[in-house]
Amino acid sequence: MLTFRAGDPDRPRGHALVFFRDGESPDQVWATYLVVAPIKMDLGKYIPAAFASQLAGQLSAAGPSAYPLPPVPEKFEAGLTALERLAELRNDDLLDGGTIRMSEPLYALQPVADIGTQYAELCAGYFAAQPVPSGSSTPDVDDLLLQVMPDRDKVGRLARLTGTLRYAVDGGDTRLADETLNEMQRIARHLTEKYHPTELIAAARSSEPRGAQLAELYLERCYRLVDEDYAAMADLDSKIDQLRSAGG
Repeated sequence: MLTFRAGDPDRPRGHALVFFRDGESPDQVWATYLVVAPIKMDLGKYIPAAFASQLAGQLSAAGPSAYPLPPVPEKFEAGLTALERLAELRNDDLLDGGTIRMSEPLYALQPVADIGTQYAELCAGYFAAQPVPSGSSTPDVDDLLLQVMPDRDKVGRLARLTGTLRYAVDGGDTRLADETLNEMQRIARHLTEKYHPTELIAAARSSEPRGAQLAELYLERCYRLVDEDYAAMADLDSKIDQLRSAGG
């Protein structure tokens, strides 16, 4: 069982100072720092060759892991009182690892690994048990990509989806039309109004004969805008106005 000298075992923080007393010199304190990484990674391939056989398995474990920094405890010259103060200032958990023989540094590897595994499992259980706040949702990865995607790529995606939507409308495939429409509207939210995305989508979903032609003109206008070809845009705006007037 883990021994918490500071912190709450029912609410582990995910980062902890761990100290040991030297079996041969009880007044000496040795310490390391455990971090339960929020992102899974394999540190086994980065550790020094001298510790590879002892640490690789623990650092690349399939289950939750706490990474010790440094892998072998270092002497903390300021003593236990100072370490307690440091944990308080840093808002770290403080774990008592007990007494070990520090004359052979590699002897400490296994106790550190065992404590790290227990601490990681404790943290994983606590984090998993926390309720999701009402109204919150998981970030949409595609939305995050759209936020940094160049306008040309967004227009390109709209162009491909326009073809799909026209196919769905002409073929009476309501399900495909709805799915494609939702995707186009999501992309449109990440384009400024100067691209006229709402008008493009309305034309693409229209069952009127002029719908396909209008959609094609709006798409060409988007590409001209990306290229800053404003002269061509003026001509396209005129054609769009004429076609809309003819249908009105």
